[in-house]
This record gives sequence, structure tokens and C-alpha cells, in this order.
Amino acid sequence: MNDNKRLYITPSTPQTANTNGNDSNSTLGNFKYKPPNNTGVILGIIGGALATVGDALSTIGAIIQLDIDVSADFQSQVDNFKSDQEKDKMREEIDNLKGQVKEIDDLKEQMKQLEKIIKSNQN
Repeated sequence: MNDNKRLYITPSTPQTANTNGNDSNSTLGNFKYKPPNNTGVILGIIGGALATVGDALSTIGAIIQLDIDVSADFQSQVDNFKSDQEKDKMREEIDNLKGQVKEIDDLKEQMKQLEKIIKSNQN
């Protein structure tokens, strides 16, 4: 015999009972695949997806609230500006009316002086 060749002997497989209708001498005929329990992994994926959606919703909510706050602040500033303009306009009108009242008072004073002059000329 040649020293480089190895002799392999395969053991004979025992006869198994026929459970699935095969007349096979193989034990693979009785093999049933049982998938691993992936419930934890699946729940982890769902939880991660829900966390991502929750983060997105909170970000969207924050953006909406920011928009509302900016709009309210802008409207408040516009209202204050309008109010200040109205106050300034009213002050101008009051000052104008005060000037007119002073002119009327001056005219009254002049009328009194004219009346005195007329009375003095009549005598």
C-alpha cells in the first residue's frame, strides 16, 4: 500500500423509524427546523422605530410651538408699535388743540383791548 493514501471508514447509520413517510436511512428525515425566538429582537426594532417616530413628533411639536411663539411675539410688537403711533398722533392733536386754544385766548385778549379802545373813543 501507498503511504500517502488514507483509508476512511464510514460507519453505517442505524435504521430509524419512519415518522414523515420517507423510507430513508438518514436521520435528516426526522429533522424539523425550529426557528429561534426572535421576539426580543423584533420588539427592539419596533421600539427603536417608535422612539425615532416619537423624537420626530417632539421635534415637529417644538417647531410648531416656536412658530406660534414667534407669531405671537411679532403680533405683540406690531400692536405695541401701532399703539405708540396712535399715542403720538393723539399727542400731536392735543398739542395742536392747545395751540388753537392759546390763539383763541389771545384773540379774546385782543377783543377786550379793542372794546376798551372803542369805549374810550366813544366818551
